[in-house]
Amino acid sequence: MIKRIVFGALMIAALAGVLWVDWWLDETDSAQLPAYQELRAIPLALVVVVLVVPAFTELSRLAKAAGVRLLHRSGLPAALALALLPFWAQVAEAFRPDFQPVWLPAALVVVAVAMMAIFAEQMIRGRTADAMGRVAFTLLAVIYLGAGGAIILWLRLTYGVAVLVMFLASVKVTDIGAYFVGSLVGRHKLIPWLSPGKSWEGLVGGLVAGAGASVLAAWWLNISEVSPVQAGAFGVVVGLAGQFADLCESLLKRSVNVKDTGSTVPEFGGVLDILDSPLLAAPVAAVAMMVIQYFPPELSVGP
Repeated sequence: MIKRIVFGALMIAALAGVLWVDWWLDETDSAQLPAYQELRAIPLALVVVVLVVPAFTELSRLAKAAGVRLLHRSGLPAALALALLPFWAQVAEAFRPDFQPVWLPAALVVVAVAMMAIFAEQMIRGRTADAMGRVAFTLLAVIYLGAGGAIILWLRLTYGVAVLVMFLASVKVTDIGAYFVGSLVGRHKLIPWLSPGKSWEGLVGGLVAGAGASVLAAWWLNISEVSPVQAGAFGVVVGLAGQFADLCESLLKRSVNVKDTGSTVPEFGGVLDILDSPLLAAPVAAVAMMVIQYFPPELSVGP
């Protein structure tokens, strides 16, 4: 437990450092860093690249345990291209100020091109051997990592570092709260056949902790567009999505009798064991922020 707490604290410190640099560059006078005002979120984009590569490798190991080999030469570049789509759109806008990215068509084009590349690699390297499994699992890896990574970057570019911190705090504090509350008072198992360690008591405790973390983050970072009530609701909804995301990864691991996706992070397992919650909770966070924008604080508190 001590080692887990130490490594957890080190990871939080490292992420906090990256986000602080990202925030500092954002807040620096444009006269000092004119180029960065057009190309934001460079530190976070680099983190996305650094994390997607080992996560794809870990998914490849899961697939191999199921008797399927991923198509790396097309799948990994496709996952990275999709994950970095918001950043590439920002680059295009820097060169062409009149460029207005249309996210859905752009994402669909990236996925369609990725699918074509995956099929092409299968034809060249594997022909018809296990084509269904290899293509399907590679596409799962591309969308799982690429779409989640892209939406996390989009949250940062659209709403700023503070909202991204609120999102990550909601997801991860829910994880931590669920673990400790479940360990202390958990009696009723959530889904025993899928995740024996999770309990209903842990889920409730985690959601309370996640809501509190969201409210604290919104207050501490002065996120004026989010009221305390909205921040609390955001924490509950996003924390619940994060717990569901954790169950989704457990489903993949248990299907091939694997405890952790890897051993990259001491005491925590693989990179994917850490990223699973934010990746699938990010779309829910994006929708929640859109709803909050539609009902700003001044409209939600009455006269």
